[in-house]
Amino acid sequence: MQRGVRRLHSRPPEAASNAEGTWKGLHAMNRSLLNRSLMNRSLLAPLARIPLALALAASLAPAACHIAPKAESRESFKTETEAAKTWFSSNVKSFDRQIGDSGGYIIFPSVGQAGAVFFGGAFGRGAVFNGSGTQVGWAALSRGSFGLQLGAQGFKMAMILEDEATMRRFKDGKWTGDVSATAVAANEGAAADAQFTDGVIVYVGDQSGLMAGISIALANVRYKNIDDVE
Repeated sequence: MQRGVRRLHSRPPEAASNAEGTWKGLHAMNRSLLNRSLMNRSLLAPLARIPLALALAASLAPAACHIAPKAESRESFKTETEAAKTWFSSNVKSFDRQIGDSGGYIIFPSVGQAGAVFFGGAFGRGAVFNGSGTQVGWAALSRGSFGLQLGAQGFKMAMILEDEATMRRFKDGKWTGDVSATAVAANEGAAADAQFTDGVIVYVGDQSGLMAGISIALANVRYKNIDDVE
């Protein structure tokens, strides 16, 4: 009776072989599905990042309404610009002569001021003038334009463009290079020594006076013609 029970529960050799083959088949199929899942995941990972990259690119793309101040605030912005220009005229004795001999200049009345963040983290707006002092456009620069960690906020900046060729490169978005701000003593001789770098001189100042050491990436300074802004 006991031998009968043992025979009843024992598996024939061919049954054991079939079961082992089935198990191996299932294991191979699971491994294949896992490999396929990993492969699909690796293929889809870059695609999953595309919407994020597109959103980031869109957020960094400048628009006319972002480079120029809003229509209702342009008059007050021009008043601030004139005040900043007067400040530089008082603190850089050769400033008026330099802009008169230049291809144009840009005045940023308040860079990095609280609430002055625009497209893609832009850090300041400016007014663009030709060498005769007529406003011809607007400018905006991004936070990434600066080559150091800025602790100061709300400072003024003037960029003097050496000649018409430099002005054309700026308008066409072909500016290259980095320009460091120049601090000059309040006398004609020292101010006259300021040199153009890549066709540009940069002055930066705050309530304590002129500042040096701030590096500007020219490629990140954007331009919009005054006639192209609503």
